[in-house]
Amino acid sequence: MPTPILPTIQNFVHHSPYTCMEIIFADHLVLNSQNQLPFLPVLKQHSRIMLCKKSPKCLVQMLVADNPVFNFSFDFVLPAEQEFYLGTMLHLPSPLDQGHLHMDADQLTLCYRINAKDPKLRVYVSQTFTHVHHVEKFPSGHLV
Repeated sequence: MPTPILPTIQNFVHHSPYTCMEIIFADHLVLNSQNQLPFLPVLKQHSRIMLCKKSPKCLVQMLVADNPVFNFSFDFVLPAEQEFYLGTMLHLPSPLDQGHLHMDADQLTLCYRINAKDPKLRVYVSQTFTHVHHVEKFPSGHLV
């Protein structure tokens, strides 16, 4: 039986004594577009994210490792005990902005914009992670 994504994250955030957790996904689909024209899709395997609980306890930090361009992290509000989660990506590093994330049992999707002064150069990115391959929890640590 596949490991459900949102319940795994909810359990970690609300019930685990550990402060950090790494999830490796079997599949990672990256879709980019510029001026409403899509680029070729990129399919990666064994991509990682790391989650760390933050103080105040209402936030979680996510590090997106194995990102096609550069690794980045952001904060989001703790997901409530529900079957679907839609949230805002807080404190995105420049030039990223307008980020939000969606989670359910089957997938984690990150959507954001790579901003540019010239609107024609802005790139819109959607990353969808599916099929949990491995989960590891850590007693303490920080995102690197």
